[in-house]
Amino acid sequence: MTIKHLASTAALIAVVAGAAPVLAQTAPQTEGVTLPALLQGLDLSRISFETKRDGQRKYEGYLPDGTEIEAEYDMADNLIKVEADDGMLPASVVDAALPSELRDHPAMAMFASFEEIKTHPRHLEIKGRNETGAEVEVKFGPDNSLIEIETDDMAMPQPMIDAILPQAVRSNEIIAQFGMIEEIKAEYGRFEVKGEDAQGEDMRAQFDEAGNVLRFARDGERGGREGRGPRHERGDHDRGPRGDGPRDGGPRAEGPRGDMPAPAPQFDTVAVNESLTGAGYSAFGLLRQDGPRVMLDATNPHGETVTLELDPEGEVLRETAR
Repeated sequence: MTIKHLASTAALIAVVAGAAPVLAQTAPQTEGVTLPALLQGLDLSRISFETKRDGQRKYEGYLPDGTEIEAEYDMADNLIKVEADDGMLPASVVDAALPSELRDHPAMAMFASFEEIKTHPRHLEIKGRNETGAEVEVKFGPDNSLIEIETDDMAMPQPMIDAILPQAVRSNEIIAQFGMIEEIKAEYGRFEVKGEDAQGEDMRAQFDEAGNVLRFARDGERGGREGRGPRHERGDHDRGPRGDGPRDGGPRAEGPRGDMPAPAPQFDTVAVNESLTGAGYSAFGLLRQDGPRVMLDATNPHGETVTLELDPEGEVLRETAR
């Protein structure tokens, strides 16, 4: 399609959809395409424009250095996304796309360059890189609160950890076991922390606002896959193990959909983990409730696969071969 034809088509769509006021708000046209204010003054070339079926508009063009800039708007002329492909967003675009309340937020200091700013119904997402070129991603809630920070193979700065985690969570001994924190999510009163321990093994934990451990794993695995070491998971509200049912060769924390977790014992799963490891047990599964009993699959000191039955204090009552 030629640019002349493209311009005519865009004009026809604007008339039919009654969108003339939206297009008229911007100044000069570039190569037949009227650019939104965000993209004006960037000296873009090879500009293309598309109106989608849902009325969203998409603009693409190239900066003088070859970086491709892409911007999307909804029918109400609200910015949905602006992205730099294989390059960085110009400072003028970043300032215009970010709410003024966030421009001076401490999290912005993590970025040496910005690659994407995207709005979602529940958050604003910002992606870029730090001064070493490592990827950085942060998310802010509708109230401009920091709800997620993620780094790529780099330690998260302590001020950012302090900014997103409550003191009760930071004081939990589990946090001290992280050699490097790479990701923190804070939503619905829960705080998920991911990173590595001092030996470089993957490690993750979830806490409530009071600093209680809801989930904990240090086993070199992510995403619920079967790992190499102990994996204990704590209940959502009652600070104990929950769930049942084997999966991938071992028990998992979540049972079939719709099942309610059984009442959980009130012992410290981390302390039990350390105690059993000290006694020579290894290759733990997840704690699971079986009626009044708490069961745990493991390998005993003799290398045999067994199921342990624990009492309410976390002591081993019985060891059964599997």
